[in-house]
Formats: sequence, C-alpha cells, structure tokens
Amino acid sequence: MSKVLLINPPRRHLVRLETPDFVDLGEISSFPPMGLMYVAQALREKNTDIEVSILDCVPDNLDYEQVAQHVLVTNPQIVGLTSFTYTFYDVLHTAKAIKGVKPDVPIAVGGCHMYVFGYETMMHDCFDYGVIGDGEEVFVKLCEAILHRTPVELMSGLLVRKDGEVIGSGIALVKDLDCVKTPAVDLINPYKYYSTIGKTKAVGAICSSRGCPFRCTFCMVYKVPYRMRSIENVVKEIELYLDKGITDFFFFDDLFNITKKRVVEFSRVVLERNLKITWMFRGRVDQIDDGMMKLARRAGCHTVSVGVEDATDEGLKVIKKQISVKQAYDAVKAIRDNKVFCSANWMIGLPSHKTWSDLDHLLQTGININSNYAQFSILQCLPGSELYDQAVSEGGIDPSAWRNYVLDPKKNFSPPIWEHHLPKEKLYEFYSYAYRRYYLRLGLLLRETLLVRSWNELKVKVGSFLNVFFSKVDYTKQ
Repeated sequence: MSKVLLINPPRRHLVRLETPDFVDLGEISSFPPMGLMYVAQALREKNTDIEVSILDCVPDNLDYEQVAQHVLVTNPQIVGLTSFTYTFYDVLHTAKAIKGVKPDVPIAVGGCHMYVFGYETMMHDCFDYGVIGDGEEVFVKLCEAILHRTPVELMSGLLVRKDGEVIGSGIALVKDLDCVKTPAVDLINPYKYYSTIGKTKAVGAICSSRGCPFRCTFCMVYKVPYRMRSIENVVKEIELYLDKGITDFFFFDDLFNITKKRVVEFSRVVLERNLKITWMFRGRVDQIDDGMMKLARRAGCHTVSVGVEDATDEGLKVIKKQISVKQAYDAVKAIRDNKVFCSANWMIGLPSHKTWSDLDHLLQTGININSNYAQFSILQCLPGSELYDQAVSEGGIDPSAWRNYVLDPKKNFSPPIWEHHLPKEKLYEFYSYAYRRYYLRLGLLLRETLLVRSWNELKVKVGSFLNVFFSKVDYTKQ
C-alpha cells in the first residue's frame, strides 16, 4: 500500500515584529491543521489503496531532525507540506531536512502562503510541486499521477518544476463545498488542541465557508471567491467530533455571520436536534443584533470575536470596512446583554492614525465599547492587500522585502512597517501602552476574574496580568 504523509511543519522561527518589551498574552489557542485534514480525507476517499497520515509538529513541538527521522521510519512515497508566510523559514528547513534523508521523495507545498509567493517558493529545489488554492482535487490528481507513474497533468493551481523552470498558473477552487468530504478527524488527536476562551479544554475547529466577499484594504482574503457549506454539511462534521467527546467548537471562518440569517439557521438546527454543544465564532458587527444573539446563546454560543479595527467612521471608510462605530457599540452590547463573551480587535497604525491622540482615541473607544477582551495589533501591510500596494506606491515599504525573505529566509527577519504618519518606535510603544492601560483597570480585573470559565482561561489571565503589570517600561501618555 502506498503512503502519503501530510505535515504541518515545526513553528520555531515565526516572523515577529521587533516590539520592545513585547506584551505576550500567552498561548491562547492551538487549532488542528484543517487544510491537511480536508486533503487527507479527499485523498483516501478517491484512493482506497493509499494510506494517509498527518504529522502535526506544532502541538508536539517537533524539530526538523525529528520530522526527518519520522519520514525515514514511515517511508512515505509522497510528502505534502502546508505553509504560512510567517513560518516559511520553518517550512523550507523542514523540506530540506526531509530531502537530506530521503532525497527522492516528491514534496508538494500548499497553504495560504502560496497565493502570493507560489513562484518564489518553487525557486527552492527542495519543493517539487506547489499547490495554489484548494488542494482537495489538485493534490489528489497529483498523487495519482506520481503513484501510477503517469505524466503529471498541468491543471489550474498546480506549479511544477520542469527543465529548471517553474510552470503552471491559476488558483484551484472547489466551487461546491458540500462536495468536499468532512475532514479526517480520526487522523489527529483532537485533545492536543485547545482555546483558553473555550468552555472545555479541547476545542473542535470548523470552517463553514472559504474566502470573504468584503474588500477591507488591509486584507487579501477577498481575492478568493466566497463559498459557504450548507448547515447540514456543517452539522455532519460536528457529529464527527461529538463521537470523540468534543463538545465545544470554534468557527474558524474569516466571517461566520455573513448574514444574521445564517447564524439563526444554524442555531435553530442545533436546538431542533438537541445537540449538546457550545461554540464561538468570528464575525462582523453589522450582522449582529439582540434577537440573533438570544437564539445563538440558547443554542450554546458563548463567545463572539468581532473586528472593529478603527475608532472613527472616517477611518473605517478609508479601509473599506463598511461598518460604523455605532454598529460596533450596538453589536458588543447585544452580545454582552445576552451573557455571551465578546472580544474586539483593533489595529494600530492605520492611515487615519496621524498622531498619538488618534491612537489614544482608538484605545478609549475600545475601553468604552466594554468588550470582555480587546486585542490590539500593529498594522502590517501584507503583500496582496490594497494597503500594501498603496504603501509601496508611496515609498513607505520596500517592495522587495517580503519577496527576498521568501527567496532567502532569515531567522531574524522583521516585517516592514508602513510609517505613514508615526514612526514604528511610537507604534511599538503605543502597542504595549494600550495593553497596560486596557487590562490594568480594577473594574475590568474584578469583572473578568468573576467570569472565568475554565482553569486554562484562569492561568492565561493571571499570567498575562503578571506580564503586563511587571513590565519594566513606563508607558505614560504622550
């Protein structure tokens, strides 16, 4: 029987901002490699004579040498790697380590990294094939050709090295997600994954859609067409986890509440079938109201994460968020009024942030909105996004920085920051200051301590508090 090994590479050298006195809020979550699980199930559904396995190096903290040893012992005929740009150093060195012990094994690399840097990635000769987009159909056909020793057929989304050149184009897309088999939950140990804001220690991750129909300028996800799975199809996947004793779920979609109707429909099915589950999702503030949250709460929803990003309607319009500050206030109120936890996300260094006062207004708005959690991040203009193109055109970012990193990744690479109005040192400073000012409020500390729902959540909250409280840097208001 032929063997195919799918690997989520080690995560030892993440690309990080060089923030002084970085505020580490703890390892708040760990989720399974969803893409690999979908590909694994598609592969074995089509080929019963193929033995598929998944090696997730992240929860087991494996290094490159341990991965290479695993490949040597298991002796797969094909290896597939998932990739993220922020972890590409690890992806590349994993592939090199595998080739070091088994030079003839074909290695295919996929993942969201490939949308932007597919050709640059294939410049490394340790990668034999590249997959851009959904891998369920492309990777299956690629494996069939390799294992049956037939010519590899060029298809949309497949990159191949031929005569020293990389050829191929397009993006592989599965139009009907209901045709995709439920992921191979049996190939992972779901108890290795968790979310500290979950109701239970182990959490099942669900993707009920792919892509996003909106056009936020800081994001490039919209370039992938938005597609949804049916609620019935989603419930089938939930039942796979229930069989393993997993009852808490995180909807990993970029946007779960594409409409309020979708959340209502899911909640009704959960209630009608008497599914004993709890769940959380990421969503938009303009598709949340009291009625929807009442029903979602009854169906087990316990946490909602919303992306607000900026604190003025003018700033939100510039980044094409298509929401208002009032909608953010109303959404958080509807969530919390129904005793559901809320996390709000904010970005530091957007085009509308011209002064420290603008940033302070952002922070004060975050405090006034009164979510249970606030997450602050410094804007990083990512290749493929509209803001990145604008920053490059204005000379604010070196257009070759990310490409050079992929061509020759270094451990100490720091992503370029667009210093549109404020220098990056000020942005770093405000980042730390924002966390201190937000979380070191007596009322918030008392409230959140009383609302702790799990031992893991308590450990993260206490650890984060100590880290912020004992910071040696004095971040005073400028």
